[in-house]
Amino acid sequence: MQHSKGESPVLDSSYIYVCSGAEIEDDELMECETEEDTIVVGRAEGKVYAVDGICSHAYAELIDGELEGTCLTCPLHFACFDIRDGSVMEGPAEKPLRVYETIERDGSVWVRYKRG
Repeated sequence: MQHSKGESPVLDSSYIYVCSGAEIEDDELMECETEEDTIVVGRAEGKVYAVDGICSHAYAELIDGELEGTCLTCPLHFACFDIRDGSVMEGPAEKPLRVYETIERDGSVWVRYKRG
């Protein structure tokens, strides 16, 4: 997913545009790629969350997994992560996912991403 080069409606310039809020419904995932990282954005229980897009257990793209409620399931070994805080809900993964702050404002979804 490409992000807009336009100005952020939030005060901090470290936020990147992901999508319009209407594009992502409950239990849906979107992928946002930066120059250095892959981020998966999902809506659970009406709120948008963002976590690392690569499983912490073995290399697998979480965009190919499933989001059911707050459980983000890896497509490779079926580890389950809580999309709200990145914690492991079910193994074989042991390491949590990195979590990114999200803002949904004026119909747009933004993720806070600090480069480097």
